[in-house]
Amino acid sequence: MRVSIILPVYNDCSNLQHNFRRIYNQAQKLGSFEIIIAEDGSTDCTKRIVEKLGRLKGVRTIIAARRKGRGAALKDAIKIAKGDIIGYLDIDLSTPASYIGNAVKLVSSGHKFVIGSRYSEGANARRSFSRLISSRVYNTLIYIAFGSRVSDHQCGFKFWDGKFIKGIANEVADNHWFFDTELIVRAQAVGVHPYELPVKWKESSRTTVRPRDVLYFLGAIAKLRCNMPKRKKRQF
Repeated sequence: MRVSIILPVYNDCSNLQHNFRRIYNQAQKLGSFEIIIAEDGSTDCTKRIVEKLGRLKGVRTIIAARRKGRGAALKDAIKIAKGDIIGYLDIDLSTPASYIGNAVKLVSSGHKFVIGSRYSEGANARRSFSRLISSRVYNTLIYIAFGSRVSDHQCGFKFWDGKFIKGIANEVADNHWFFDTELIVRAQAVGVHPYELPVKWKESSRTTVRPRDVLYFLGAIAKLRCNMPKRKKRQF
C-alpha cells in the first residue's frame, strides 16, 4: 500500500531546513511512499530548498509561478498523488510527524478520513487564550451552519483513503485556509464522518488572526452554506 504525504509550503525556508528530515524519516518507515512538496509562490529561499529536496528518492515537487493559496496548492498535489492513502501536514510540525504512522494505520483499517484533533480526549494543545477562544467560536459557527459533529476543523493534519479524497477535493471551491473546513463539511454531507485522532499540538509563532481573516472566514461560511447540495450518501 502506497502512501502520499503532501507538504504545502509558502515562505517556509527555515521550517523546511529544520523539519523536512523528520517527515522523511517517518515516511521511510511506511515502506512504499512519496512526499509531494506543494510550493505556493514563495518569495524567500523556499523554492531553492524545494528544488534541492526534490532530488531525494521518493520526493516530488510542485513549484508555483505565483501564489494561488494553500487550498489550491493542496488540490494540485492531491490530483497528482499516486497513493492509496493520501495525507498532509504542516511543515512547521505544529502536529509532530510521529503521528503519520498512526493515521496511516487508521485509514488502512477502514476509516475513510482521519484528522488530527486538538480537542478530543487525550489531545495536548498549547496555545494562547485568545487563539483558544477564537478557535472555539469558529468550531461552534461551523456546527450551527452545517451541523458538523467534528470538534476541530482547522488542524493541519489530515489523512484519507486516496479514492475518497480525490473525489471530494475536486468539489472544494475554496483555495485558501477554509479548504480544511470545507473538506470536512463536504465529507459529512456524503455520509462520511472523520475519525478524530487526538494529537499534541503547539501554536506557531507565525500564526495570527487579523480582522480581515475573520471577514474572510465568515464570507466563506456563508458562501458554502448557500452552495451546499442536499445531504446524500455516496459510494467510494
